[in-house]
Amino acid sequence: MTLLGKIFTGLICILSLIFFSLAIAVNASHVNYRELVKNPTTGYEARVKAAEEKNRQLATLLEDVKSELSIEQAARRSALGALQTQIFQREQELASQEAELTKLLAAHTNLVATEQQTQQDLSARTNDNELLRKQNVEAFEDRNQLFARMTKAIDDYNRLQGMYQALDERRQQLASDYTSAKEKLDILGIKPNAVFPGAPAANGKVVAVSTSGLVEVSLGKDAGMHEGVTLEVHRSGQYLGRLKVVRVDSNRSVAEVLTGFQTGYIREGDRVDTKLY
Repeated sequence: MTLLGKIFTGLICILSLIFFSLAIAVNASHVNYRELVKNPTTGYEARVKAAEEKNRQLATLLEDVKSELSIEQAARRSALGALQTQIFQREQELASQEAELTKLLAAHTNLVATEQQTQQDLSARTNDNELLRKQNVEAFEDRNQLFARMTKAIDDYNRLQGMYQALDERRQQLASDYTSAKEKLDILGIKPNAVFPGAPAANGKVVAVSTSGLVEVSLGKDAGMHEGVTLEVHRSGQYLGRLKVVRVDSNRSVAEVLTGFQTGYIREGDRVDTKLY
């Protein structure tokens, strides 16, 4: 035998061994599918039968469900028809309510305009009433002031009337005393101006007023003032009283208030005159 024959022989042996091993492996892993299918407990025929039985049950159940579904669909269609009828009725009601709402909105617009006009009228009336109230208050205050002024005028009149009577009585008494004194001076041959020289006509003003009844005036020796001179005090045409000079400086004099002639309060700035006429 040649070398090539020996090689082929060896290869055949090796391949025989390989195929033998494959046959043994295939035989060991062989499954009898027929028995597996025909097995009454674990076979596929039992499973198929069970599946077919379950399929029949499901088909029956499906038919029942279809019947119930048909009944429910009929009921739903009936309910849907009723709902559509109700929707149509509601749409008609909605259209009617929208029309009513439009009317109400128009009426509301008119009411708003009327309300605004009413508010404007009310505001104008309120302003008029407020003005009238202020005018009434002012008129009431003016009436009260006039009443107070009238009352004060009556009181002043009564007081001045009393003072006038007292002054008239004092004037009569002074006139009587003056006549008596003049007769005595005439008997003695004495002229009054030689004893009590008068002051020249002059006017000034009150410079200061003290609480002790003394008044400082702007007339002094330069204006011909001397002790004993009387000054008449007035303010804006109102007679206030009489002063008697008690001390004289060059441009100032101090006088006392003669209470018997006083008709009002003497204040700083009041005018003083040596003679009223």
